[in-house]
Amino acid sequence: MRILQIGKYYPPAKGGMETVLAAITDGLLARGDEVDVLVAGEARRTTRRPLSAPGGGGGELVRCGVTATLASQPLMPDLAAELRRLLRRRPDVVTLHWPNPLAAAALLTFARGADAGRLTVWYHADITRQRLGGLLLRPLVRRLLDRCDGVAVSSASLRDQSPLLAPHAARTAVIPFGIDPAPWRVGTHPGRGPLLFVGRLVYYKGIEVLLEAVAHLPGAQLDIVGDGPLRARLAVRAAKPDLAGRVRLRGELDDGALRSVMSGAAGLVLPSLLRAETFGLVQLEAMAAGLPVVATRLPTGVAEVTVHGETGWIVTPGDPAALAAALAELLADPVEAARRGEAGRRRVDSRFHRDRMVAELADWYVRLMDRTGGGTRGL
Repeated sequence: MRILQIGKYYPPAKGGMETVLAAITDGLLARGDEVDVLVAGEARRTTRRPLSAPGGGGGELVRCGVTATLASQPLMPDLAAELRRLLRRRPDVVTLHWPNPLAAAALLTFARGADAGRLTVWYHADITRQRLGGLLLRPLVRRLLDRCDGVAVSSASLRDQSPLLAPHAARTAVIPFGIDPAPWRVGTHPGRGPLLFVGRLVYYKGIEVLLEAVAHLPGAQLDIVGDGPLRARLAVRAAKPDLAGRVRLRGELDDGALRSVMSGAAGLVLPSLLRAETFGLVQLEAMAAGLPVVATRLPTGVAEVTVHGETGWIVTPGDPAALAAALAELLADPVEAARRGEAGRRRVDSRFHRDRMVAELADWYVRLMDRTGGGTRGL
């Protein structure tokens, strides 16, 4: 197959969408597919580089030059021209990774007259943090979903809870995210060492609730990996007497440095508050490392990854006391923490492996291509 993936950014840019897009690309290339990827770059000039896998397929990674960013949307003057060029290669399948409004509008415009094969949408999340923007973009996403041939999501919860996906539930495929666990198989000592948080330092991640929980656990330590607008406020809170000397803000770390931190961690904490946290990919990385996870009971895929009592603990979001109680259990019983960590490793291997994700995605593509009629649904 020839496949065009349209994303927002691509590694080394950080983020769950970026990690998934790279995993899909690498996995499809390894299968022998031809894969082109179109994303925003990190400079003003558009760049192109070849993609390949040993003994597999090839393709091209196009990073469009960005002149400005408006409401988290990169503005790319070359987007339309690059999209038209890649569509002229007549891909069998085009996958747009949503949210990605500018690329969605361009695709709906320029795929109309192109032999673009099947148009699919990997729906990563509703737009919830920018309420006005989300309302203004509803006509665009409805048009996109109405006209595509199929939708993929990472969890049944996202499919069932999203109001925009409700009319399309029957043709929405659930394909859980997956990672290559091998790089994350580091030696760990669950239940011993500092607790670990990894993610953007933003409100919905619940880090302030986590600090309040740790404040109720004398002697407990916490490493916070990531950066974001709350960093200064978190630093002020961490310096107060009940937490002083027990919390380290470590900033952004590359994967190698993060694995080193995980090797000394007691467990991962994902205390998110809102359904903007649709999956929590870092859970898979921690589980592959053998760490138990403490996460929150959100109506999203988060609670489909960590299983309470089996691979970790699930608690009520926004409740420092409940979170503190779960963390106290983890730290008090390293044997049980190790048991849940090992169960997490097995769960990643059996359910959340990159190869399984890519195989399910490729099978879905084939089923869509086998449908009679060809082409997209009225683009």
